[in-house]
Amino acid sequence: MVMAKSRSRLVNVITKVQAKTVAKIAVLMSVLLLSACSLNGKKVYQTQQGALRGFDPVAYFTENKAVQGLAQFSVQNSNSTWYFASLENQQRFEQSPEKYLPQYGGYCAYAMSYGLVVSSDPYAFSIIDNKLYLNYSLDVREKWLKNPQQFIKEADVHWQKKI
Repeated sequence: MVMAKSRSRLVNVITKVQAKTVAKIAVLMSVLLLSACSLNGKKVYQTQQGALRGFDPVAYFTENKAVQGLAQFSVQNSNSTWYFASLENQQRFEQSPEKYLPQYGGYCAYAMSYGLVVSSDPYAFSIIDNKLYLNYSLDVREKWLKNPQQFIKEADVHWQKKI
């Protein structure tokens, strides 16, 4: 009888601990999900290295690859610092920034199609209809490229709600 009561108390304690742990996990997941749904006032994805993690937005179009920008070739636009691999690329950007700015502020285009705000990898890019799209990773880009026109339609709707 004493052993049964002890076991019952132990089960109750474990159940309470599990319930508290589940509640904490649920709160954490909610916070993470909400943060993935908001721009938090940052219309352009940037790190300490600047917009596009310091990569040259023009080079995606002229060289069809991700090229690291240099500090001596930089421009402020959209409250962000953009870096370029050459003076020529910097000048191209200054003449027509809208041509080179990444869609959805450089956030992951695939995630935006689901209404989520997620960072991007400068190497996981695609140019579709003369527009630059970035994705979270090369694996995500592969998913994106299976139906980009549909994802673009969905992401455009979500982006308009975010900005």
